[in-house]
Amino acid sequence: MECIDVSKIANGNKAIFSTVIDEVVSQKNIGLVIPMWSEFQRVSFYIGEVGIPKQIADKDLWSCFHPDRDYLDGEWHDQFYDSPEKNTVKQDYVYKVSKVLRENGLNGLRGGTYDSIRMMYSFQTICENLDVPYLQVQGCLPIMSKTDNRGQKALCQNILDSCYFDKMNKKTFLGWPIMPQISGFNIDHHLDLIDPDRTTLRISPEDTHPNGEAHEIISEVLYDKYNKIYS
Repeated sequence: MECIDVSKIANGNKAIFSTVIDEVVSQKNIGLVIPMWSEFQRVSFYIGEVGIPKQIADKDLWSCFHPDRDYLDGEWHDQFYDSPEKNTVKQDYVYKVSKVLRENGLNGLRGGTYDSIRMMYSFQTICENLDVPYLQVQGCLPIMSKTDNRGQKALCQNILDSCYFDKMNKKTFLGWPIMPQISGFNIDHHLDLIDPDRTTLRISPEDTHPNGEAHEIISEVLYDKYNKIYS
């Protein structure tokens, strides 16, 4: 089975959905499709109309970022400059767009949650309609949040309130409904059960992305699920 990799670090769910579904519709004789979903409030903007060279892959035609994180990062960098006007981070469009979205309430948790779940259900429905074998899983914690705070509680309630909650196929969606507080799991949570101190399965204390050993564990989880359903 040939592997077509449309993943890109830091992609938002709209970019993930778009690049994956384009391949699902375009390719023939597909053996398996697996999207791993990102943070719900991470935004995705298509940039393929702003003079990008034609040889650039479709998966690279997206600019994705988390408005809360990038806004706060810009504010934090003020301390390194004599005045905020000299802060180069604030001169970047990512900070400027993030600031506008935050100030106008355009990137809330509820909307981000509902948008993401719609895409998850749409992915499921399209694959089943086309008779394409698939799995899906939530990768990172869906919210930029500390453990057990109000944001996670609100996220769980939004998931429970979604009209798609009971329509998701638990057999093919590993860990649905994705949060341990409501009897689900995501990959971050699964790895933390094995390595609660995040000392062996993460790249570093500063970069908590899964390392090589963690990716082997993730692959085993997916392979085990695939065998149970499709073998």
